[in-house]
Amino acid sequence: MRIVVDTNQLVRALMRPPALGTFIMAWQARRFTVVCSSQLLDEYLRVLDYPEVAELIRSELRRLFFSQLMEEMEMVELSDIPQICRDPEDDKVIATAVFGAVDYLATDDADIRTRTITAQLQAAGIFLITIDELLVLLG
Repeated sequence: MRIVVDTNQLVRALMRPPALGTFIMAWQARRFTVVCSSQLLDEYLRVLDYPEVAELIRSELRRLFFSQLMEEMEMVELSDIPQICRDPEDDKVIATAVFGAVDYLATDDADIRTRTITAQLQAAGIFLITIDELLVLLG
């Protein structure tokens, strides 16, 4: 199973150690592959450095998680980022999922979860899921 994790869902997992533990154990067991792009990785790093986020997630946990993430994830090159979303910041998330040929895009972003974008992603074989739904699926 191949997944892209939107920044909002990554932060959600990092803020809940039991969820993060389940995620990491399934990842280490190679039950899924995290797919990322340099544009999305830059967003991860930027958001995790926000003072209000950094205050909630220990720096050691962030460092360990990203160390593993960098080692294990599959990077894809975004040659073109189509503008299809109301929020242009979300286009890179969608493009990473499409260029990465993933099965799931973990997000709860309302701008991505529109009927039109959901249908376009499903036509490409990509299904939207939240991190909580992913954890149940990995169960």
